[in-house]
Amino acid sequence: MENFNVGFASRMQEVVDILGSVSELSRRVEVAYPTASKWVKEGAEPSTTNLIKIARVAQVKLEWLATGKGSKIELDGYSEQADFCAKLSNPLTMNATISEAGCEYVLPVNEVHARDFAFIPVCSIQTADDVESKESRIACTIAFNRSWLENTLNIDPQKLSTMIVKDDSMAGVLNDGDHVLINHSKKAGGDGLYVLRIGKNILVKRTQLKPNNQLLVTSANSAYEPFNIDLTDSEQDFEIIGKVEWFGRKI
Repeated sequence: MENFNVGFASRMQEVVDILGSVSELSRRVEVAYPTASKWVKEGAEPSTTNLIKIARVAQVKLEWLATGKGSKIELDGYSEQADFCAKLSNPLTMNATISEAGCEYVLPVNEVHARDFAFIPVCSIQTADDVESKESRIACTIAFNRSWLENTLNIDPQKLSTMIVKDDSMAGVLNDGDHVLINHSKKAGGDGLYVLRIGKNILVKRTQLKPNNQLLVTSANSAYEPFNIDLTDSEQDFEIIGKVEWFGRKI
């Protein structure tokens, strides 16, 4: 393939990892699936209008997407050269010391740098109506400590997104309103909690890999019956979005 643009194809794969799938990319940019697939698999270059759309929906810098130069994501309000630093008192410190002035307490202070964090996009979990909507599903970002992601969870931060659970099928394990951290690099399926697309619905379910490439899908809520998915059947309207690595809950 003479015109294959390896660099652009690689960057488009990163965009797909952010959005979750090629089908999501095609839906969000409003192009046919084969067109979006060529951007990723063949490095075909989109029109300027579509390039701008891709950068907007994936929340990446246009210059990086088009040329590979510069940073992929720029923190809002700060230039990429800025090393934003905040100083926070340690809230766990039990013994405060008295300053020389004698009238104020002084707590040990830790420096927090923006570069120490990965800003992971937050998406509302999709329903059939959401899939038809043309609006961006990315609502905001959540800051996760980069070292914790890379060294404790052993995850590449660029492969992550979060979603908000909006059903009761996993009640007791994952409740309505919980935030789940999704690892989009794990799409093969296996044992654990996974985010699945079935038709026009995005669901969080417990899965178990069975013999003959059968994936058993179960819910924590007994009102939802378990079912099997044949992973070898390419005709079924099914996709593994990624594995749930962590969740957060409001008390």
